[in-house]
Amino acid sequence: MQEHRLRVSTKGQVVIPEDIRKKYGITPGTELMLRPLDENRLVIEKVPKLSELFGVLGNVKTAEVLSKQREDELKIEHERNTELRKGIKIQ
Repeated sequence: MQEHRLRVSTKGQVVIPEDIRKKYGITPGTELMLRPLDENRLVIEKVPKLSELFGVLGNVKTAEVLSKQREDELKIEHERNTELRKGIKIQ
């Protein structure tokens, strides 16, 4: 993936490049989470809408699928964090 250099404005704002916004579906009003990994690295993640998490509330099958997805996400996040701590560049 191509790297982008961003500059922080006097108001503390950064512009997310258009190709990144399109690829990840970041539109006006999209909530993002900024998480520090260490003194020099930050992770920006989209915050999923509640409607994306629960298509049909009360559906047991949906709850099982979401639970499995969350387990997979936590495993991937753990692996990513381990790699970042080792200094491996993730693409």
